[in-house]
Amino acid sequence: MELTVVQREILQELINLYREKNRPIKGTEIALRLNRNPGTIRNQMQALRALDLVDGVPGPKGGYVPTSKAYRALGLGDEGEIIVPIYKEGKKVEGVKVVKIEFDTVSHEKYCSSKIHIEGDTKHFNIGDIIRVGPTYHNKIIINGKVIGRDDIHRILLIDVLGVSSIPNVKVGDVGIKEVYTINPNSTLKETAKLFAEKYISGAPVVDNGSLVGIISLHDIAKNIENINKSVKDVMRKDVLTIHKDEKIYDALKIMNKNNVGRLVIVDDNNKIVGIITRTDILKIISGKFPENFKANY
Repeated sequence: MELTVVQREILQELINLYREKNRPIKGTEIALRLNRNPGTIRNQMQALRALDLVDGVPGPKGGYVPTSKAYRALGLGDEGEIIVPIYKEGKKVEGVKVVKIEFDTVSHEKYCSSKIHIEGDTKHFNIGDIIRVGPTYHNKIIINGKVIGRDDIHRILLIDVLGVSSIPNVKVGDVGIKEVYTINPNSTLKETAKLFAEKYISGAPVVDNGSLVGIISLHDIAKNIENINKSVKDVMRKDVLTIHKDEKIYDALKIMNKNNVGRLVIVDDNNKIVGIITRTDILKIISGKFPENFKANY
């Protein structure tokens, strides 16, 4: 793509300001930085919008934002790798991504609406469509809603919000159970069940000479209740799933869902067991119930 010197200069300054302020940038801000006439900036922005290098965000707090195409045009690499998708009828709408979410009626008694600013064609959506927006990159916010309006010029969907959920951006090592009880593979199921009852736990890693060799749960014991004197090593799951302590709970939930398991063993850089996190733990955190003495280490 061939850009004029002036266009490249304006586009570069827009990207610089957008990185600094993380919000739509006014044309007057660019004009001030470049010591140019605001009218010149405005005219050039129209040309850059036509080239799909710049998006305009309406409203008092609106302005301009660079598109992923703008970064590539300047050889800066693709800053658009983070994609916030939209789903319609359970299927991802290809060629469309969310660039901004605004809640504009949060204080209304009976409903809440939201403006979804997108890159792509708004004509993929019709009034009455039920859509799901997200998850967003940082806090994994997901919005479910019904389309009640559409602005094709500014590429905005107006939705009636049916529900909002978020998975906090915290590390599993900060919220997992740190007091880990381990089981010897030669222990019997009866001995293990007694330990579970005493410690009020429903599962534990199986460790042999310091090495993680399996995991055993109450469910495993219940399935073998008629052979309660069996050894743990004969019943335990050997394909133990672990997660590094610095991974986020969203990643843990994805692993659990993919593998249909309810707990993961948390390990450190040396693959040493430092905790356990369960699906129940994550659901409590999503509902706002963090462990006592929780302190996030970002």
